Amino acid sequence: MKNQQEDFNLLAQQLLSEGLSPKDFDDSSFFNTMATLNARKKEDRAELVDPLEAINQTYGL
Repeated sequence: MKNQQEDFNLLAQQLLSEGLSPKDFDDSSFFNTMATLNARKKEDRAELVDPLEAINQTYGL
């Protein structure tokens, strides 16, 4: 949890230094901001596969 708080504070510092107003930052949702911080690049995400389709492709059913 401490790392998340530090990440959040770092994000706040970066956004404020880039021109985001303190009011806009304070009005943002903490959970949405944390979700943004934890977002992964597309290439780092596992592609969702339909299990039935995977079986059909594997066994040629």
